[in-house]
Amino acid sequence: MSSFRSSPGLKLKPFPFGEFQGLDSSRDITALDTGRQQHLVKLNNGYCDWRGQMVREPTCSQRVGQNLVTHINFISKDKLAWAERSGSGISFKSENDHALANIYPSNANIASTVFNQRVHFLARALRSYYYDGTAWQANSSPALNLLRPAHITSIQRRVAVAGITGKETQIHLSRVDQDQIFPDDEDAGSTNVLRAAYIDLANLTGKADGVTGLATFETNRLVAFTSDKALLYRVDPDINNWTLDERANINIGCISHNTIQAAGTDVLFCSRSGIHSIKRSIDNGIMVYSYSLSDKIDILYRNLLKTVENFEDISAVFNQDEAQYHVFFPQANSSLCTRLTLSLNVEGGEPQPKFSTGTFLNARCGAFLAGQLVFGTPGGVYDVNKVESEEGITPEMEVVTPFLWHGSTSDTKDTHSIILQASGKGTIIMDAKDDAGRIIGELRFEVDDSDDNQFEGVPLSRQYERAWQHRYRGAMYRFRTVGGSSLLRITGFAITVKQ
Repeated sequence: MSSFRSSPGLKLKPFPFGEFQGLDSSRDITALDTGRQQHLVKLNNGYCDWRGQMVREPTCSQRVGQNLVTHINFISKDKLAWAERSGSGISFKSENDHALANIYPSNANIASTVFNQRVHFLARALRSYYYDGTAWQANSSPALNLLRPAHITSIQRRVAVAGITGKETQIHLSRVDQDQIFPDDEDAGSTNVLRAAYIDLANLTGKADGVTGLATFETNRLVAFTSDKALLYRVDPDINNWTLDERANINIGCISHNTIQAAGTDVLFCSRSGIHSIKRSIDNGIMVYSYSLSDKIDILYRNLLKTVENFEDISAVFNQDEAQYHVFFPQANSSLCTRLTLSLNVEGGEPQPKFSTGTFLNARCGAFLAGQLVFGTPGGVYDVNKVESEEGITPEMEVVTPFLWHGSTSDTKDTHSIILQASGKGTIIMDAKDDAGRIIGELRFEVDDSDDNQFEGVPLSRQYERAWQHRYRGAMYRFRTVGGSSLLRITGFAITVKQ
């Protein structure tokens, strides 16, 4: 590592950039230069943490499989069941080496839930199957076999299904603790309060709309999404206690059941316009409402939607340990997939959303349980390691800033040096282009903190200064990481300009 120092008589002014806030597509790239709380034009295979540092995403290790995985869920804390595209259809697999080959067509959108220690897989207009750790079996309910729904969740000891062809406004709930007895399986004269029953939204939405997704909110609220709004039902094992929650005011719809994820006490989901959250009012504890989390990336979000042929192909997973919501946008007729990550910063009160993207491994679905995050990819299932892990395959982070003007947007500046604050292991390659589109230079920073703090009095080598002498009005900077296999963070950088 080398350093660069100026002569004593030279007057320099530093322009620092830090406290990074992730992506922002709500303003033009020429109008995003803020210095502190700096937003970015591109942040791929990395994210901004709660301190505003740009962090390279963690490594991944292949776990099982080699085909394209379309859906995945945990059957237990250490065992997975998944659907993979192979040959002419979709096959069901498990880590216990139990399989059903070509059980669904290759374009099926699979939803799942865990109930009675079984993972249940289903898809629109197709038969439902479950896996109990020993074998894959078809659900024996004659009623469910006729309904063949698209959406499924579990709530208050019942299984709820919707997305039924010909009965688009209905939600069918199983008998308590029975996943193979649905309303049409019951005796018509039964008065058992634990019996199966259904809810019909036909005259509640005021629109010719159907159920597009189901979710559980606060353990006993069933959220029924349509294209433009959502209704809340209080569900109880006793059917006489089912009621519509009239205090809920959720005038936003869901585009894909598989994007619905519980996040603490809230529910996250994707709409046509962005990512939203359902939460209870902290003011009165009564009102339930939705609010948008993705306003600052609205254009980016809509551009990602354009790459997907069928919105129901979009799925998501919430990493509870890292407070990150990952949304997968698989490109039509391709194994390529872009992942949009929402990092929720709860430091200091309300969450401060920070967005990034990811193309590493072309991950297209995921699952999380007991601290373990897994991604389904075109090459099988991968474990996502902790961010400090040195095992597995390392992603390459790419960061692009907006145009940085160092003051006036019309004056030409003479730069003197660049200071980079970084820590971890790896190589950071920095290059820049001016407002005329010309590449003005490139630098490499070797970052290695492995020896820091090993001896008393040795300082942390986290500040790197290099000569950077160029003339421009404004410049867009790009940082790329290469190599290394552990945590790599960029805390900030500064450009010194001659006065």
